[in-house]
Amino acid sequence: MNAVVPTALAVVGTSLAAFAAFGPFRPKPSTFAHPAPANPAGAASNTGGATLNASGAAPTWPTLVEPTAIACDARVRIDLAEALGRLQSPWSESILREAQATEPDPMVRTIIDSALSRPCEVTLSLSKGSATRAT
Repeated sequence: MNAVVPTALAVVGTSLAAFAAFGPFRPKPSTFAHPAPANPAGAASNTGGATLNASGAAPTWPTLVEPTAIACDARVRIDLAEALGRLQSPWSESILREAQATEPDPMVRTIIDSALSRPCEVTLSLSKGSATRAT
C-alpha cells in the first residue's frame, strides 16, 4: 500500500512532463508582427514598426510567404529576403521580384537586390539524371 502512492505520483508526473515537452502546441500567428512603437502624437499605429510605402501602407510581400506576416519590421524583412535568396527557387525568386518592386525601405531593398543577384550554382549529374546544388 505504501508503494502505490509514490508510484502513482511518478506516473502522473511523468505523463505531465511528457505532455509539456511534446504537447500539441502551435506558435501564435503574431510571431512576425512586433508591437507598434508609441506614436509621438499619441495616436496608435498598427504598422508594428514597419516602414510604410508611398501609399502609407506597410509592405505586403512578406504575406506571400506567411499570411500572418503583416506589418513586419525591417529586421524581419531582411531575414526573410536573405532566406529566400538562399533557396534560389522559382517560387522564392518571384517573391523577391515582388519585394523588389514594392519594398519602401532602402536597406531592405539592398538586401533583396543582393539576394536576387546570387548566381544559382547547379551541377547536373547525367548518370543519375538529378541536379544537386553546390553551396
